[in-house]
Amino acid sequence: MNLTELETIITKKKAERALLITQRKEMQARVVQLKADSENYTKARWILSEVAKETQKNFQVKVESLVTSAIRAVFEERPFEFRLIFEQKRNKFECKPVVVENGVEYEPKDELGGGIIDLISFAFRVVLWHLENPKSRNVFVLDEPMKFVGKGDLLMRAGHMIKEISHRLGFQIIMVT
Repeated sequence: MNLTELETIITKKKAERALLITQRKEMQARVVQLKADSENYTKARWILSEVAKETQKNFQVKVESLVTSAIRAVFEERPFEFRLIFEQKRNKFECKPVVVENGVEYEPKDELGGGIIDLISFAFRVVLWHLENPKSRNVFVLDEPMKFVGKGDLLMRAGHMIKEISHRLGFQIIMVT
C-alpha cells in the first residue's frame, strides 16, 4: 500500500468519523426532545385525568341526587339511595350503578326487581336530557315506563313523580300504558 492509498483511507475514515459524530449529536438532541415530549405527555395525561375526575364527580352528584329522589318518591317507606361507583380498570373508567338500603349495596338488575329498574331508567333519561347542551326536543315518548313498579299506591306515586319532574324541568311526556 502506498502513501496515496493510505491517505485516501485515512480521509475516508475521518469523513466517516465526522458523519458518526454528527449523527451522534443529532441522536442525543432527539433523545433530549423525546424526554421532554414524554414529560409533557405525562403532565397532559395527569391534567386530563384530573379534569375527568372533576367532571365525573359533578356528573355523579347530579345523577345520584335525581335518581335517589325519584326512587324515594315512589318507595317512601324504604331508605333507598342510588350511587354510581366509578372504578379505573385498564386505564379506562367503568361505572357501576348500585342501590344502597341500610348500608347494603344491591345491583339493581340482579337483586331488586323491575320496579326500581324502571325508576332508574326513567331518571337516567331525564338526567341525560337535562345535561344536554343544546337540549334536544323536550318531548319524551315512553312505552310503559313503570311497567314493573306495581299497582295501586306505588303506581300512583310513580305517576305523580313523573308529572312533578316533567313540570319542574319543562318537558312533555307521551306515554303508552
